Amino acid sequence: MSLKIFSLTKGVDGYYIPNDRFSTTLITCNLYIPLNAETMAAESLLPYLLSSCCEKYRDYIDLNIRLLELYGADLSCSATKSGDRFHIKLGINVINDKFSFDGGSPVAEAADLLCGLIFAPALENGDFSPLDIDREKRKTIERIEGEINNKRSFARTRLLAEMFGKDPFGKFSYGSVDEVSKIDSDALVSVWRRLLETAYVRICAVSGSYPEKAFEKFADMFKSIPRHDITDTDYFRELPEAKSVKDITERFEVTQGKLALGFTSDLHGSLKESAALSLLSDIWGGGPYSKLFENVREKESLCYYCSASSRRSKGFVMVESGIEEQNAQKVVDAVLRELDDIKKGNFDDSVIEASKKSVTDALAGYYDSAAALDAWYTRELGEPVSPEEASDIIMKVSREEIIEAAKGIKLHTVYRLLPKRGEE
Repeated sequence: MSLKIFSLTKGVDGYYIPNDRFSTTLITCNLYIPLNAETMAAESLLPYLLSSCCEKYRDYIDLNIRLLELYGADLSCSATKSGDRFHIKLGINVINDKFSFDGGSPVAEAADLLCGLIFAPALENGDFSPLDIDREKRKTIERIEGEINNKRSFARTRLLAEMFGKDPFGKFSYGSVDEVSKIDSDALVSVWRRLLETAYVRICAVSGSYPEKAFEKFADMFKSIPRHDITDTDYFRELPEAKSVKDITERFEVTQGKLALGFTSDLHGSLKESAALSLLSDIWGGGPYSKLFENVREKESLCYYCSASSRRSKGFVMVESGIEEQNAQKVVDAVLRELDDIKKGNFDDSVIEASKKSVTDALAGYYDSAAALDAWYTRELGEPVSPEEASDIIMKVSREEIIEAAKGIKLHTVYRLLPKRGEE
């Protein structure tokens, strides 16, 4: 069976993803709003706050007891950037109705609980509890500090910040420690109401049978809200072309340097529009068959690792590498040399075949878990294609399309994170 899409109410779509391989049903509520640098920190904290308690289950102990009653159902949440929109997800995974001991409907009850968390949070006189806010602020700050301590991830974050400047896509999703520290109930209540009223919403269910009551519950809840100014799902903000390559060097207490290169691309959007970009980045710096792995890492031994990845939603490619300081510029030159080779068509058809097999194998893996399937259909907006359909699109990409994709790549920003010197 294939994906079924239907409208629940204004700006709210239902996605039923049939899959009978699992003994559980995963239901997620996905809300998309425009990126806003000023509110992103509060928007990131909100789903963690909402998933920790609600009006009916006002602390985590009561909520966990309810989850245990639902045969050990699992709650999940996340906050991420999806192109030029911010994507907030809250979900619950629960045992299928046919495994219920008493003939009830755990799926419908789980949908009720998820709706309670989203639509009826634990407010006190219209405000979130200061204790609940402080708890989630502390956890968010720990996530931020963890990002800073992971220097590869930190270099990636800094590259995006330098590359996109004031564009909110370049901002770290969780915000800064200072921004999180200043979040109060007014900010969170404002974000919560704006989400329910203006977000484009996608309710997804991965299940072996159609969870009608779950979709009906969400439809009823959203119909009771004054929906307006629904987020545009097609909006795209192009990164202005740099007049010259931005080159940034920062020094930290690290033993291994990090290098992150940001490239703009002529391709962006759906997989149908930019499949060649996905294959290009894989041939350039994907698996062990890629040019960056074979030549820069193995033959020239210039780095500890060197990989390329693309973000089709924003039309850019990123190359990341672990380096010794004396090799930093050599790696930049080698990366650009390998890109020029692809532009000239200097790569074997066997590399294309290996890349296509690697990419399509990864796509087949989305069917291995409900969470992966849900992620596939909620990560990006636009016309959906199944992982199987995506594989067909990838297999049809030609050598010429890959070369043209490479010709549309331009270096925008170089970010170096290097060890501190003795006198610093």
